[in-house]
Amino acid sequence: MKLFEDAADSLARFDAAVTAAPFGAATVLRLLCTAQLTTGTRESFQRLLAAEADPFHDAALTPTERTVRDLLVEGERRARSGGIPSLTRLTPLDPTIETYPDADRLEAALRSGSDRGVLERILELTAWAPSPAVGECLAALTLVSAGRTDRLILMPFIDAESRADAHEAWRAGDEALWRALALPALIAQLRTRHDALRAIAAGQSREEERLAALGRAAVTTRPVLELLRRSIVLTMPIVAEDLACSRPAAQQALERLTSLGVARELTGRGRDRVWGYEPAIGRLGAALE
Repeated sequence: MKLFEDAADSLARFDAAVTAAPFGAATVLRLLCTAQLTTGTRESFQRLLAAEADPFHDAALTPTERTVRDLLVEGERRARSGGIPSLTRLTPLDPTIETYPDADRLEAALRSGSDRGVLERILELTAWAPSPAVGECLAALTLVSAGRTDRLILMPFIDAESRADAHEAWRAGDEALWRALALPALIAQLRTRHDALRAIAAGQSREEERLAALGRAAVTTRPVLELLRRSIVLTMPIVAEDLACSRPAAQQALERLTSLGVARELTGRGRDRVWGYEPAIGRLGAALE
């Protein structure tokens, strides 16, 4: 019971931190989840960030990245409208799901609805899932449907052997081992990400100090920084349109923020470039290392 209480408390604190974050935390977490469900690399994360800002960069995504991103978007839409995820749509994550012998148990867990606590539901889903990726995806969508923080990878760092032993015990009716593995993993990840959100927010005062050192240029650069914090990723045309400034002025402001270490260009291209809010994508993206 103590583990459930600690997990529920950590989830509530994390939800509150995401809501209160003075930057677009939910955008970073959404794309981070997509990257973790595909290649799990920083390169994947950067491609997804670039495509978020400009659909032109969709072409750089791998087929799996594009499929999983769209799958999560569709699944979130269904979850928020009260629908349940379709297992057949999860085949890009695990092709064996079509012949999975415990699919009926997984369907039953999905249909259990809000009459059960969200932690109980995600434990059961991750326990009956045919693979970690399917379990993590279903757990993230369950959090969405419960009105909680969306797209959070829950237990990706439980080693495969421990997972297998716990799942076997669960199928035999002993839930204790999986709970003892999964809940501490969930708590640890929630606390790590909560600390990261707090550190990013606390670091914004130092960003302001660096901005002030620009002198008069800070006046035109500060609105771009505020827009970057909200949006997480920007292009020069978006800045020019949203702030009603010239494209050269937008470009100069983004380059100033890059020199300050607050922005980072994500594409490595000479044209169609995308800048990201480095404190958020750098610190939260450390989960991919």
